Amino acid sequence: MDQKKLKLRKAIRGYLDKDRSRLIPEGEIVEPTSIIIDGRIRVHWSGSKEGLGFLMVDQNELESWADPI
Repeated sequence: MDQKKLKLRKAIRGYLDKDRSRLIPEGEIVEPTSIIIDGRIRVHWSGSKEGLGFLMVDQNELESWADPI
């Protein structure tokens, strides 16, 4: 994905690590990075209060449920 910022049309699950995840609500803005591991892409979401705000999301879900802004 080459877009700098994407707006979610549907909520998606973002994974902090193997055991922890957060729901990123519909309408939120995320910024994809170039890091892709096992079908998940790393995104920055300002709504995340852990670490630096990076989560891993399913790449197919992100491509299906987000629009460039």
